[in-house]
Amino acid sequence: MPTRYAQVVVDLLHARPSPGEAVRIARTARGWSQAELGRRCRYSAGQVSRWETGRVALRDVGLLHTLARVLELPAEVFGLTAAAPTGDVPGRREAPRLAPVPSPASEEAVIAPVHRRVFLRAAALTGGTLAFPTAADAATHNAVAVDPALVLRERLHELLLGTTAATSTPPVGVDRLARLATAARDRFAASDYLALAEQLPALVDAAEATAASRPDPAAARALATAYALTCRALIKLEVSGLEWVAADRAQRAAREGEDPLLLAEARRLIASAVRRTGDHDRAQALTLAAADDLAATTRPGHLVMLSSLYCSASYAAARAGHRADAVDLLAQGAEAVDRLGEDPRRPGALANLVSHRVSAAHLLGDAGTALAHANSLPLSAFPTAERRGRVLVDAASAYMMWGKPDMAYRTLLTAERFAPGEVRTRTAVRELVSDLLASSRRAAMPGLDGLAVRVHAVA
Repeated sequence: MPTRYAQVVVDLLHARPSPGEAVRIARTARGWSQAELGRRCRYSAGQVSRWETGRVALRDVGLLHTLARVLELPAEVFGLTAAAPTGDVPGRREAPRLAPVPSPASEEAVIAPVHRRVFLRAAALTGGTLAFPTAADAATHNAVAVDPALVLRERLHELLLGTTAATSTPPVGVDRLARLATAARDRFAASDYLALAEQLPALVDAAEATAASRPDPAAARALATAYALTCRALIKLEVSGLEWVAADRAQRAAREGEDPLLLAEARRLIASAVRRTGDHDRAQALTLAAADDLAATTRPGHLVMLSSLYCSASYAAARAGHRADAVDLLAQGAEAVDRLGEDPRRPGALANLVSHRVSAAHLLGDAGTALAHANSLPLSAFPTAERRGRVLVDAASAYMMWGKPDMAYRTLLTAERFAPGEVRTRTAVRELVSDLLASSRRAAMPGLDGLAVRVHAVA
């Protein structure tokens, strides 16, 4: 370590600035641009900027350890112990250790100030208490005042970290459990995340109570569905480490439920949780291991899942910058779709494939290719609001990469029209809108300030 930089480290240990400020000071002392630090950590320059300015709170333990290693800072600069998880540094291949799950008490202590203000605004809707607003409250009051990401985050964190209420919840019939699971899936598909945040705890409690009273594969399948939806919802929010908890519980329940498709989905979600730690190669390997178990299948439902697994593996490869792998895996996903023939599930599988083609091209820096893929299917071909919102947000990101912020803005408005819950909940949208607010072409985007308020991209 150069002597001058060593003195910077000493000063940081003494002053203990905020994590974002420490990153800025260390990065500047090294002579790195935000893009260079982002490249070394596999994040965008815009994301580094958001850390340094405090627009995005740096509180994920795994990410902080990554920054400490890349910047050659003692972990103590970020208030961490010296022991660091592995698997989240470019080039490393060790099995990942995810960020430790905080206790409910410590979780409250690290809520960012901006989140605290939104939390209090949401609490005000329920009479000044700290109870969360219900979906009915959100419909009755101005929905903009309720941050769906905050409500979803707190409800799901409570679900995963709190004491289960299964002991006080009576068992229910398996038919009732199946209906509850279907209703939760429908809420996710509609991007109705406020309703989902209410339904998932009830579904988990009922399934846990039923499975405890009389072990039943049907109860386990409902429980696997609930935890899988919990994980998928958490993936739309900031990294918390709890994605792993939800995915692991989904896998355990899927094994008890004796359902190979639920098990494959749970394994895919575990790989997604690993990917969010930065270990993209490990995530790709885990996903392909699940795909290998279905590779010889001819059953339509299994082929749909096989295509989904290849698509997820391609996304991990694109995240790692492995262009050839990403293209090859998407080709294998397309082959699985082709094997469906005229099966009615083929259009949905094709839409999922196209969505991942858009994502992969964008991640690999091919904005024009991403937009060509996005326009290769009519929006009506994407069967749910969640999928429509997802592909439109990716298209907006591609327009931004292409230097067309006004088109990115218009695409986000279209996404909000078709999937308001998706646009107003996802962290990726908030980051994109923050970038639009900083654009030199802001004048060409009338109504941008209103969108920023609706998606909670402003404090």
